[in-house]
Amino acid sequence: MTRNPTFSEIVWPNDPDSHELAIQWAGEITVQALNWIWRAFDVLYSDYLSGIDMRQPLEQLERDLVRHHHQQIIVLYARETDGFASFTPHHEWPEMESRSEASAQPPSNDIAFVATSSNQRWALAVEAKVLPTKGELYRYMNDVNDKFVTGIASPFVDVGAMIGYLLCDDAETVFAGIEKRLKQKLESPPEFASRAHRTSQHERAHAPDICLHHMIMVCV
Repeated sequence: MTRNPTFSEIVWPNDPDSHELAIQWAGEITVQALNWIWRAFDVLYSDYLSGIDMRQPLEQLERDLVRHHHQQIIVLYARETDGFASFTPHHEWPEMESRSEASAQPPSNDIAFVATSSNQRWALAVEAKVLPTKGELYRYMNDVNDKFVTGIASPFVDVGAMIGYLLCDDAETVFAGIEKRLKQKLESPPEFASRAHRTSQHERAHAPDICLHHMIMVCV
């Protein structure tokens, strides 16, 4: 497939040095970015979700949760960085590197942490899925395999994250289901030992191998 360059590709060309720099950048921001995700959810839950019956039928729940979750991330970002950081949080960030045709809309990430002081094509991607029950993992695993493992999401870096908004109270069973489907044991990162947070490792053919963070956020 022949593609014309984008504006971003002209401004920030993808030379050999940038591959290592992108991975270094992602390593420097991962804990801070994921910490904001968790703390933003804490606020979202305590201020809003805890007063709502999340098991009742709700329209557009996934989109609604993501956009308000992102809003709380923005509040933390603004408070703790004064707007000056090596990355910024974005909602529905288009991943131009993974575009197909010139006229087609590129895939987007639900949330992305995007480099500001270096190559602004670098982004740590986050995808989110509502999990109505602890066993309903089909759509969640589709994003794991079809976006992250293929290299569509986080194509320049070796880190990505999945959020599972769980509408019941059994995160450990969710992790067991993910392990079964991935055929690997999930690890608990020490920085998030008190959270329902695990990681898996994946080889990728056309992008750096990736450490994928699984963040199961109980909404009830």
